[in-house]
Amino acid sequence: MLSIRDKGILGAIIQEYVSTGEPVGSRIIARKYMVTISPATVRNVMADLEEMGFLYQPHVSAGRVPTPEGFRYYLNDIMELKALPRLEKSMISRHMAKSLGDVRETLREASSLLSRISQNASIIIMPKLDTVFFKRIDFIRLDENRTLVVLVSKAGMVYNHIVYGEDVSQDQLNKYTNFLNDSYADLTIQEMRDMLIKEMSSERAKFDSLVHQALSLGMTALEGVEDRPDIYIQGKESVYNSPDLVKLERLRDIVNAFEDKGRIVRILNRVLDDPGVKVLLGEEMEHIGMDDFSMVASGYYRRNVPVGSLGIIGPIRMDYSRVIPLVGYMAKVLSDLLEDL
Repeated sequence: MLSIRDKGILGAIIQEYVSTGEPVGSRIIARKYMVTISPATVRNVMADLEEMGFLYQPHVSAGRVPTPEGFRYYLNDIMELKALPRLEKSMISRHMAKSLGDVRETLREASSLLSRISQNASIIIMPKLDTVFFKRIDFIRLDENRTLVVLVSKAGMVYNHIVYGEDVSQDQLNKYTNFLNDSYADLTIQEMRDMLIKEMSSERAKFDSLVHQALSLGMTALEGVEDRPDIYIQGKESVYNSPDLVKLERLRDIVNAFEDKGRIVRILNRVLDDPGVKVLLGEEMEHIGMDDFSMVASGYYRRNVPVGSLGIIGPIRMDYSRVIPLVGYMAKVLSDLLEDL
């Protein structure tokens, strides 16, 4: 447990480091933040904080730099969140309203706004396919072995893939299409899968050839859907241009990390376990080459069910008191907009 004075000094060090990116000395803390405390006292507290693992000294003559553990303590016990400025709230609401009706465009706009406002990289994962409401399915004959499946969600998202099997005429495919659309519209994709499996064992499926074939093709079509989420990353250049990246090999690590989208998706999806905004620091980023960076992330929801996630990636010294409310507000706006997804 830190005393009130120790918390004040650690908080001041982090504020100064966030602002300048430079190691922080005791004199600047005593002069700028803790005017009633002598530099010698500040030095002693900084030494104690270093022993606790909250600070480190890059070299003997330098000031101190906060460690990820120091930032974590700051986030949990010291930081006071700022209210998101009304101007930024208004800008988010105005821009998001323009893209209503096209979910992909809505999410792309959300990612762009997060990057622009935070001046960092932003990431948004599209809603999980299983959670979207099914509107219609179409089968299009390509040749004697291939059929194109077109799935359309109520929100207008379109998923295409090809299934392979026996030759079926377009006229017969149209009949299967009409049956499935009449029977399963307005269910989620997962609910449709469950219903198809249940219906296959029904008496109707056993004695009605059209029903059996339509159900069979529908199951094949849904099994063939790859539920690999789309991911939008905006503002990578703000990370590449960060003064924290002074070495070329570090830049190479960051470029590779952004290319490893599968791992970024796994990291972001960890925030879906609990509601609210989460902050992942340094090694919590699964050693993807971003040990000096952090992610502020949140899930967004439909009817209290998580359907996707969003986040901001930047240097570990980002202004969390401002970024956390920004991510939380954007998650709320998206959840409200996508309520009928």
